[in-house]
Amino acid sequence: MSADLTGLLEQYTAAWAGIVTGPIAACWAPERFSFYKAEEVPRFFTAWDEVEAYWRANEALHEAVRLNFSGVRDLGFGLAVARMDWFIRFRASAQVGGAPFRHAGKAMAGWNHVLLRAEETGHGLRFTGWSETPDAAPLYLTELYYRAAD
Repeated sequence: MSADLTGLLEQYTAAWAGIVTGPIAACWAPERFSFYKAEEVPRFFTAWDEVEAYWRANEALHEAVRLNFSGVRDLGFGLAVARMDWFIRFRASAQVGGAPFRHAGKAMAGWNHVLLRAEETGHGLRFTGWSETPDAAPLYLTELYYRAAD
């Protein structure tokens, strides 16, 4: 799965850079979808229409998205883990529920760990599950401190 997974992660990175739901969803097998957990969302999505709605909402919020995956490790059974470094710049006009988005016009970045499931389909390897896991706050803040010091 490793070479195919590397290609799928590259496709996913490019899709997120475009900030359009269609190319992002094309990296997935909707008929086999089981879960999706973004670190900033307080619950798992377990229905395909929920995760598509999440991606569509991001189209209106994001001006730029950059992802970088490293440390990809195939665990077998269709599972893999990776580190994901991310950068997002929000649109100055971003709104949530008709009110200005609190991060409108700002940028943020960070990293987390991803547990993913990918399965071979008629269209090649596609994601079927995804969960982003940040480090505990004290560890994360310590790393932020050392990165800033560097």
